[in-house]
Amino acid sequence: MKSFDKCPICSGELAEKEVEKLLRGGNNTAVLNVVVEVCLNCGERLYTEEQVRKFEEIRSKLAKNETRMYQRLGASFQVSI
Repeated sequence: MKSFDKCPICSGELAEKEVEKLLRGGNNTAVLNVVVEVCLNCGERLYTEEQVRKFEEIRSKLAKNETRMYQRLGASFQVSI
């Protein structure tokens, strides 16, 4: 998976980690668990081109309300105070 030897932002060391990625499309939100390269110094996440394409596909489905294939986790609420 390594595409960089060092972080392109700060030159810090990279490590492969599983992270949570939130995607929003329309009124829907999806939570993904993704394995990525993460900078141990600044926290920058380096996603592969394939992962970014998948994110775009999921955002599009969320915006079109095509969510039947996804597992429902609960409900989200917007609150103004």
